[in-house]
Amino acid sequence: MSNQEKPLLQPIKIGSHTIKNRVVMAPMNMNYTAPMHFPSKQQKAYYAARAMGGTGMIIVEAMRGTDHETADTYRKYNNLAIYDETFVPKMADFVEHVKSFGAKIIAQVSIGPGAQGTSDLGATQPVAASPIGYHVRHHKLITGLGSPTNMKPTLSLARTLGYNEKISTNPIKAFEQISNVPGMHIIGEIPREITKEEISKLIADYGYAAKCIKLAGFDGIEIHAPHGYLLHSFISPRLNQRTDQYGGSLDNKLRIIKESIDSMRKYVGPDFVIGVRISASVEIEGDITPEYANEVAKKLESYGANFIHLSDGSYECMSDFIPKKEGQVLPKAKIVKQGLTIPLICPSVHDPELADEAVRNGDVDMISQGRQQIADPEWVNKYADGKTEDIVRCTRCNEGCIKRFLVGLPVRCTMNPMVGHEEDFDKYAKRSLESLQNRHWETIGEIGKEPSSF
Repeated sequence: MSNQEKPLLQPIKIGSHTIKNRVVMAPMNMNYTAPMHFPSKQQKAYYAARAMGGTGMIIVEAMRGTDHETADTYRKYNNLAIYDETFVPKMADFVEHVKSFGAKIIAQVSIGPGAQGTSDLGATQPVAASPIGYHVRHHKLITGLGSPTNMKPTLSLARTLGYNEKISTNPIKAFEQISNVPGMHIIGEIPREITKEEISKLIADYGYAAKCIKLAGFDGIEIHAPHGYLLHSFISPRLNQRTDQYGGSLDNKLRIIKESIDSMRKYVGPDFVIGVRISASVEIEGDITPEYANEVAKKLESYGANFIHLSDGSYECMSDFIPKKEGQVLPKAKIVKQGLTIPLICPSVHDPELADEAVRNGDVDMISQGRQQIADPEWVNKYADGKTEDIVRCTRCNEGCIKRFLVGLPVRCTMNPMVGHEEDFDKYAKRSLESLQNRHWETIGEIGKEPSSF
C-alpha cells in the first residue's frame, strides 16, 4: 500500500492549521522539567526526537496555567508553567527548537488537579466542583501495579516512598493502610468545594495563560479536562453536585469550560486553535458514559473548540486512564464522534494497521500515543517507509514510565535505552544550519496579525 493510500498519513485541518498526518503525541509528564517550572535541555531534545520521527502534532505535557494555590496541590510533580511572562522567553526557545524538526506543537494547560491533588506534601487542601473524594479501585489497577490477587507491585511502590511497616495481604485493607503514605494517591482526602470567586480567578488566569502560549509560538492550546482533575469534576454527573450556575444542567456543568474558552479568545482571537481533552468514560455507577461524553463533545464544539482529544477513566479507574489493551478506547471513541464535525483524537492505538482502519472507517479522525512514542520516536517514519516490522513496540509494562513517574523519578523505558538521554545526541539537541536558515520564530506582525474573520 502506498503512503497516499494510508489514511493515517494524510493531512488534516484543525482550525487554521494543516497537520501533515493523523498521528498525535499525547501529553505525558516525564519529570524532565527544570527547577522553577522551566523547560530543560532534555525536554527540548526529547520532544525534538518525536518531531524528527515524523509525528504530525505534539501536545506538550500539562502546564500549570495559574498561580492560584489550588494548582499547587500537585506539587509532587514538577510540571511546566506558563501563567505569566516570566516563562515566555525560555518557552519560546523550547517551541522554536521543537517546531524546527517538523511538527505542530500544542500546549496542554491545566488549572489544577481537583480532588486528585493532595495537601500531604505541604500544599493547601484540594478543591473540586463538590466535596467528593476518590479512591483507586483495586480491580482497576494498571499493568505493573498489581491486581486483587497480587498486591506486591503496589506495596513495593509504597516502600519506595518510605513506608516500611508490615502490610496486610488483603487488598482492601492494604489500600487503607498505605493510603496515608505521602504521594501514594490511593485514597484521596475530601476536597473543599471551590468558590465562585476562585472559579472567576481561574477562568481569568486561563485567558492570560493563553496570551503567553501564543506569544511563545505554540500552534494552539489543549484545555485539560479529563482524568478526575478539576475541570473533570465539573463535567462528571457523579462528582458535580453543585446547585449554582456551575451545576445541574449540562450547560451549567460545562459553563466553566465555556467561560475559559471565551476568556482565552479575548487574548488569542478566533483563529488560534483551542481543543479540549475529556474522558470518554468513567466506569463507576452514575459517572460519565460514552453517550454522555458525546453530548459533552458536541457542546464543546458549539462553544468554539477546534478539536476533541479523548482519554479515559481517572485515578479511580487507572486501567482505563492508562489502557492495558490495544485499541481499548476505540469503541467508545466511535460513540463520542457521532454528530461531531471537528476532529476527534483517540488515544493508545499503537498498531499502525488498526489506526489506519479506524481512520478509514471514520470512527476517529486522528490517533494519539503516549507510551508508544516513548518506546519508538520513529514510529511514523517507519510506517511511512514500509518498515512496520522495525517498530519498537511498547509492551505496556509501565516499569520505566508510569511507575518511575509516580515516585518522582525521571522517565525511562525498558524498550528504548535512549529515553531520558536525548540531550546527549546532537541530532536532537542541536539544530541544523538548514533549520536555522528556515525561520521558525515569528515576527511581532505575525503574532499580532488581524484575525481572518475580521
